Amino acid sequence: MTILLLGDLTGRSRVALRMLTFELEKRGHEVLMLPTALISNTLNLGRAAMLDTTDYLMESLETWKSLGLSYDLVYIGYVTGLVQAEKLCRVADDARAHGVPVVVDPILGDNGRRYNSVTTEQVEAMKRLIGHADVMTPNLTEACLLADVPCEHADWQKLMDRLSENGASVLITSAGDAVVGVDARTGMRFNIPFERVPGEHWGTGDRFCALLLDGLAHKMPFDRAAKRASDGVYEALKTENPANPIDKV
Repeated sequence: MTILLLGDLTGRSRVALRMLTFELEKRGHEVLMLPTALISNTLNLGRAAMLDTTDYLMESLETWKSLGLSYDLVYIGYVTGLVQAEKLCRVADDARAHGVPVVVDPILGDNGRRYNSVTTEQVEAMKRLIGHADVMTPNLTEACLLADVPCEHADWQKLMDRLSENGASVLITSAGDAVVGVDARTGMRFNIPFERVPGEHWGTGDRFCALLLDGLAHKMPFDRAAKRASDGVYEALKTENPANPIDKV
């Protein structure tokens, strides 16, 4: 299975495209990877250098098309703003027109607030992009930002109703101690409890998304793919080596 990954490439820590590529190639997938942005380090550190790579990304996609390269699944993560989002909406529409599913992971925030450096424009950009997705995987904070609901008033059932209005399946990856979702094709809702692993772990959402992509690539039912991804993240966090920084992120 060939999977196209569009997201940020971060110079420090195994997160974003680095984590996704690591997990997917380990599972035997061919990865086509293009950055939406080059970022010096994770946004939680308070400051990051960033380069918008929209032009390079679009030129690369056109080059691959002329070379006959194709893909079976598309992932879109971090988006720099409205201009890039409009172009990625067209990429998503073209993929879906050819029967290629599109998964959007709206990288916006966590713990009740936006990430450092994430702007209101990026939130608006992601609101547009999720309307062109088959699957979206926000955490609870991101779901609230996309639905314009204060996090302190969050009701995950209502959030899923709101976010699935355009026909996308929705996974909210941190509704308390559970992953909750709705399969747009069947209308089935599910709640997958998980046990938290103590400590600070970077890239867990990216790892979850990679494992979900693997399940979807193998045509697993949506709820089963989500359960398998959640279990896989838990097992990885339990067995990682805290003495090795590259294993910790």
